[in-house]
Amino acid sequence: MFLDNVITQSIVFEGQGRLKEYIGGYQDYIDAKSREDKIQTASAPKASDAEPAKEKPKANRTVKLSYKEQRELDALPDEIAALETEQAEINTQLSDPEIFKDYEKAGALQNRAEEIEMLLLEKLERWELLETKQNGNTV
Repeated sequence: MFLDNVITQSIVFEGQGRLKEYIGGYQDYIDAKSREDKIQTASAPKASDAEPAKEKPKANRTVKLSYKEQRELDALPDEIAALETEQAEINTQLSDPEIFKDYEKAGALQNRAEEIEMLLLEKLERWELLETKQNGNTV
């Protein structure tokens, strides 16, 4: 409770000589860490299912993406930009103290902000995966 009331950011040792900064108090760090863990566990099975199939045909060469994958790769920057724009609008609304007079609307905006954060992480991860596949690098 003391840390939540005093600090505005946490710099946390994550092992192997890595530091990571979290904005907010200790409880904010705990919440962010649990969200990151959920994202990693949700995306880990998907990545492990796809990796064995991709490693066999590759030998450090450029792989042509399927038509569907290429269209998805082409559309991802626009989708990410739209989500970031929506996220910025929501953050602007949430920065106005008047919004919290209507707690239901504020709660809905906060929930949508969390959904957008998850979607952005998923889309960025997918973009990286498709780019890596297209360039022929091992995932």
